[in-house]
Amino acid sequence: MIVAEMLPVARTMFRSKPIPNSRQDRILGALLGAAIGDVMGSAITGLTKENINQQYGEWGICSPPYDSVVSHNFQLTLFALDALINSTQKSQKLSVAGISECLLKCAKEWETVINHPNLYHGINHLADKNSVCTDFMKNYPLWRFKRPGIKTSNTNISEQINPMLLALLLCANHKTVYEVSINLTNTLGIPVNQLDFSIFPPLLISYETVTKANKISGLNEMRKQINQSENPDLIGMMAGFEHGAKYGINAFKQIWYLRIDAMSLSEQMGWKVGRNIKSF
Repeated sequence: MIVAEMLPVARTMFRSKPIPNSRQDRILGALLGAAIGDVMGSAITGLTKENINQQYGEWGICSPPYDSVVSHNFQLTLFALDALINSTQKSQKLSVAGISECLLKCAKEWETVINHPNLYHGINHLADKNSVCTDFMKNYPLWRFKRPGIKTSNTNISEQINPMLLALLLCANHKTVYEVSINLTNTLGIPVNQLDFSIFPPLLISYETVTKANKISGLNEMRKQINQSENPDLIGMMAGFEHGAKYGINAFKQIWYLRIDAMSLSEQMGWKVGRNIKSF
């Protein structure tokens, strides 16, 4: 399988490495971890424990497969980041209702793009002033490739919220994210909050220096959560996000970065978050 971002043979871990333990380091680490957890979880989604052990051994899946393609969950996270950055550039301060509306619009625009990937490709003059996602995101060549778990127009919107709330955790404090999840629950009339926001370390307040011991223990815990979950793709994203947000990009093996198709785009989005969003 040929994937757009994996065509260049030589690719460095990051074009410009952030200062270790800095806010930017943890933002990039969170996105790297979310992508890694997503592809690991997607690889075993739908498999029984017996199938997982048969394919990956008694420990289950322990690393992202080669040439991994991110699923719809991480795709939605990237779209949500693009939408939040774009919206904050138009408005200095977004209310809880404004953020909720932004995410709901983002989900609809994402669905249009992935169901009709050639609709936007290479066309920049169709920009909708009311659009929350940018032409850059809609035109990105990655969306022209089929991905695991892509949803259809019949998908319940509540299933699309959690990956976008994960993106919001990079841009807002825990209180805001919680209030947005409640607002979305009331707006949609159905519960959407499956994320335990308390488990994620505040990116702007505290950090932990990565050591070999906590790196190994954190990755083992991440692997354990993925292999034992009934929803491993979403749980994988959460576990990887948490580990990366805690320790930064050095929390993962550098070779893993080269296995995932969307990392160049997520790197760009991570630097954009650091430059354009301080906190809601």
